[in-house]
Amino acid sequence: MSEIVVKFVDIQKTLEPIFGGKTVKIVVEGTEAIISAEKPTKKILKARGIFNDCANIKMIPGEKGAWARAAVEKHEKNNKS
Repeated sequence: MSEIVVKFVDIQKTLEPIFGGKTVKIVVEGTEAIISAEKPTKKILKARGIFNDCANIKMIPGEKGAWARAAVEKHEKNNKS
């Protein structure tokens, strides 16, 4: 553990190398403060449901098997040519 004494206006500049890019927790007790970095929470990004607001509700029942039907249609067109 080390102690750093800085002017109030220099706090951010002084602590940037230590806490830069992290969420900082400051606990104030009277005239004293304890500063610590919190572990960042990783948000798990998923693509599922990303376009729900654009979905056409009437077409959802026809989605099952749609890819297979499209593949058959494509190959029927290619074979007729």
